[in-house]
Amino acid sequence: MGTVAALTRIFYRLPPAGEPVIIPGYDTGVTDADAVFAPYSACFYGSATSALAASLVAAVARTDTSTPEVLLPAYGCPALVSAVLFAGARPRLVDLEPDRPWMDLDALRSALGRHTAAVVAVDLFGIPERYAAIREVLADTGVVLIQDSAQALPPPNDSGWAGDYVILSFGRGKPVSLLHGGAVLAQEENLLCALPRPPEAGARRTHGSLVSRARLYNLLSSAWLYWLPAGLPFLGLGQTHYRPLAAIEAADPELMEWLPINLRAHWRRNESHQLAIQAILGDWANACIVDLPQACGWEGANFRLLRYPLLVCDARVRERLFRCCARRGLGASAMYPLTLPRVAGLEQIFAGVSCPQADSFAKRIMTLPVHSRVRPSDIQTMRECFADAGIGTRVVDPKRISSNATF
Repeated sequence: MGTVAALTRIFYRLPPAGEPVIIPGYDTGVTDADAVFAPYSACFYGSATSALAASLVAAVARTDTSTPEVLLPAYGCPALVSAVLFAGARPRLVDLEPDRPWMDLDALRSALGRHTAAVVAVDLFGIPERYAAIREVLADTGVVLIQDSAQALPPPNDSGWAGDYVILSFGRGKPVSLLHGGAVLAQEENLLCALPRPPEAGARRTHGSLVSRARLYNLLSSAWLYWLPAGLPFLGLGQTHYRPLAAIEAADPELMEWLPINLRAHWRRNESHQLAIQAILGDWANACIVDLPQACGWEGANFRLLRYPLLVCDARVRERLFRCCARRGLGASAMYPLTLPRVAGLEQIFAGVSCPQADSFAKRIMTLPVHSRVRPSDIQTMRECFADAGIGTRVVDPKRISSNATF
């Protein structure tokens, strides 16, 4: 037992997020990838950033201003900014609600103007934004609402998709991972026709190379081997960088044929791990941690979390809990460590921008994994880490949850 425990401490490392790629041949019933999103139609791209850029190009084309603007949450992936700049628009940031992963609705209302072409709302961690409330803010403005659902993938025919355009990601560590690809969903024909279509990729990967790549990813993202890619700095796992988008990339047609199988596997997965973590958090009752899904009124019926997010009372306490989880190989993550104005390469773009709530959020956020590789023993170890760190969670009064939290 001593040897096993020592090897576990050295080699066992859960990835923070992501599911194995299911390769055709392990399942049956492959159908047209577009058909699985009905009543939405899908346009596929080489990445979620390309998909977002395409939707923004279409949104900007609808305006009559020479200086279009796009409103974004101040906390998020720098790829949001890459897509906006590629579309020829100016990114403007909206601060967050206190202790929530949502844009402040009053700040959003104040930022709207005649140059606003689109608002990008993000389903961070898989927690949906308040689209009904955002629609009210945008009423009669003609502004395009883009739902960045790269971290959330509810079933089709579900109320989870509410944007004029919905962006999906099939990249590494996403709800459905094909290691490559993204999509724009829309229901209105005029919106679909407005999307730019990139030329087909010149050099396609062979079927054999796709299978080999997927098998290697599945192997190296197992809990006993994840320490290998995590230790290679050139892979940049867990790092946040700004990279300008050079072109809208085309999707690999063969890889998109793998999508229906992987979608069905995603929708069949249960939420046992995230419910178990909720139970862990319920064992404590002080003001140190906010259970974000619970605080946001998330019911768990259709919105599977990509990661389980906690908001810790301050950065020092978060670091204590994070170190404890890291030592035990539990796949804890600090998510994006900086708000968009603080990311290297974006300082000049957002010079003078103040986002105090987003800054506070970035310093205190932490996530735990809920993917299918998490074992019951990992859940127990998480419980031990919370006990060892000597911290607990705040019990959120339901009366504090905004009436706009209905999804």
